[in-house]
Amino acid sequence: MDIMEINGVKFKILFSKEQIHESMKIMAASIEKDYADSSPLFLVVMKGAIFFAADLIRCVNLQSQIEVISAKSYGSEMESSGNVKLQSLGENFGGKDIIIVEDIIDTGHTLKSLLDFVRSFNPKSVEVATLLSKTTARKVDINVKYIGIEIPELFVVGYGLDYAEYGRQLLDIYIKDEG
Repeated sequence: MDIMEINGVKFKILFSKEQIHESMKIMAASIEKDYADSSPLFLVVMKGAIFFAADLIRCVNLQSQIEVISAKSYGSEMESSGNVKLQSLGENFGGKDIIIVEDIIDTGHTLKSLLDFVRSFNPKSVEVATLLSKTTARKVDINVKYIGIEIPELFVVGYGLDYAEYGRQLLDIYIKDEG
């Protein structure tokens, strides 16, 4: 579908599932190269990153572990609130190579909170893999090693990204249709 309506708001395709998969394959190859002698733990940020993480981890040909963490900063709005809520299953990340898997990084507040939390366990290393990055929206200085697609400051939905908890199941990524 070229136009999608979610909660009365119209969205149009920004990236097709094919474009998403191509960027993911490139990222997976980089992760395989960097962790050839390691068994990383993929820390998947719920709920948004579940689709991306599942597809990415299947593309990475390495022995690995998977854990999940919940981090929320949007609520029902189209802009990050900056108030980050973390909920973990209590995993000890000490001494492990951690790859935080995010759906999107914009202001960086959520990721900064996640990085601080994970680093408190003294892991061997911590890197970040994100499908989408809004570098121009950054409010905090963070390093993101694996970026699928750079995007401008647009609100996006689909492929795990939601608008008021709807639209995550869409295979493509959409932006608000202003036309």
